[in-house]
Amino acid sequence: MNLLDRSITLPGFRAVQLRGLGALASRLYAYLSGFLAVFLMAAYVSPAEFGEYSIYQSVLEAALVVGTLGSSLLFSREAASVPPGVRRGDVLRTLAIGIPLATLLIVLILKVQHLPVAGAPFVLMVSTLAVFSFISLRLSYSRGLGYAGLLNLETGIRSSILVLGIAALIVLGFELGAWQLLLINLLAFLLVGAASMRTGWAAGPPRGRPALRLQSQGGATVYSLLMFLLRKSDLLVIAFFMPLGYVGAFKVAFLLAEAPSQFVQAFLYTKTRAMLGAEAGKLDASTLQLAKQSFLLGCVLFAGLAALITVAAPLLKVGHEALEIFLCIAPYFLLRTYTIHHEMLLALKSPVAALGGWALLEVALRLVSYGVVVSVFPGKPHYVFFIAFFTDFLLYEVRMRALFGFYPIVRLVRGSFERAS
Repeated sequence: MNLLDRSITLPGFRAVQLRGLGALASRLYAYLSGFLAVFLMAAYVSPAEFGEYSIYQSVLEAALVVGTLGSSLLFSREAASVPPGVRRGDVLRTLAIGIPLATLLIVLILKVQHLPVAGAPFVLMVSTLAVFSFISLRLSYSRGLGYAGLLNLETGIRSSILVLGIAALIVLGFELGAWQLLLINLLAFLLVGAASMRTGWAAGPPRGRPALRLQSQGGATVYSLLMFLLRKSDLLVIAFFMPLGYVGAFKVAFLLAEAPSQFVQAFLYTKTRAMLGAEAGKLDASTLQLAKQSFLLGCVLFAGLAALITVAAPLLKVGHEALEIFLCIAPYFLLRTYTIHHEMLLALKSPVAALGGWALLEVALRLVSYGVVVSVFPGKPHYVFFIAFFTDFLLYEVRMRALFGFYPIVRLVRGSFERAS
């Protein structure tokens, strides 16, 4: 039994659902441990080594998309279908094709970033990629069945192990470098992988030959790569023309600013099956209220995070620059606490081909925005998030109108006025 999905019943009271509370609690644990890990690295690792490790982490996340053939979304969408739309053969075929292609992608990105493609960091990255890809597919399948507990906890488990490893090396007097951090990270993935094999914590597809079409996996790969470019590639883009010290500061600011939307995402993971059953014209008020409540939660979280980075900045080698970046990108990520509901609903309900088209448009707008910002403010690439604030809002409102027939923001505002009157 997954403890995060349990309900309790007390005499004289209705059953209290713990799923959403458990999701938020697990995300809180994940981010507290993640903050501690990043702060330790920013405090005890040189800015250059911290920036290099941050690049390696972003490369690994990019490689994961190819290593899984973008199939995490497909595994979630098809897990509960009858007959099963995903089988064990899909896992084996996906990894057999994806891991070699992802390894080539790692080599390409490292060359572009002028980092070595031979040596301990490369070996550790490829090893981690193989484990990470397997875990991702298994947890995505579990999400489609309604089990999101370990999915929400796994980043916290990995961060906790990273904290323990860093603390141990500091106590023993070892110098911390990028490859030592990668080694600790690999050990953390191995432990999460072992946990994902435990019955009741995660589920795997039934035996059988592959059921997914390679064509659909190809489309999912393209879509997932585009979404990576939108959500997680900023550090790689910035690292191409900014010094490593700035990269480390951006890493700290980005982690903090992204946290509220990640809390919202953790909660919405528990609503996956309900979202899969949503139909155009039948969305009730509670669906949109969830987006509104998520935004209000984001406001509260941002207030706390602003206080946190203000207090922590003097303690970090990149603290003051990280604080400046955080204040610039905070409005965009605050908006994300509202639009992430739309993003997840559209990802589960729209055809993969349509998802790819919209994602391509978003990527094109982001690249144009970077071109404008770099030309006008060459030393401030994070200003791109000012433009993204407006473009993302418009795109997701229009997409919801196209699929479900209404603009969510209009319906929410109208409903607020009706209740007030």
